[in-house]
Amino acid sequence: MGFFSFISKLLGFGRRWSATPEQYLAMVQYMAKKNNPEYGNEELLQWGEVMQKVMKVNLQPYLDFKDLAENGTPDYSMVEKVDGKVKEIERRRDLKQAIYGVDADLGDDDIMKSNEEGAVFARKMVKDLSQHVQFSSEEQKKLDEL
Repeated sequence: MGFFSFISKLLGFGRRWSATPEQYLAMVQYMAKKNNPEYGNEELLQWGEVMQKVMKVNLQPYLDFKDLAENGTPDYSMVEKVDGKVKEIERRRDLKQAIYGVDADLGDDDIMKSNEEGAVFARKMVKDLSQHVQFSSEEQKKLDEL
């Protein structure tokens, strides 16, 4: 299963988180760390809240994301799979570019150009997140082109 298919299945149909609240906490931590390796509690809470604006998340038995972050124990089982898939894609892209040059056609490994269902889903999700997150001007330009 491809990375983007994995993510789209994880989120379920219609962008509904289909895993546990503890796995959601781990995923939010993963995303916060990817964005800023030295993220703080406030930034984690912001990520958790923003993600809930673009997908439905059932956090029960927790009251809200802050309660989950303070009282939940992150379940990293899914994040380990996601990180493995991300690293696999990065290695494939690096290999293609090493063999064919920096302008190599990356095929479905290029999320910005792939027509794979999961890649289209990921682009739309990031585009929706851009309504709530301020990206760098270079990244925003790419989003505007989607």
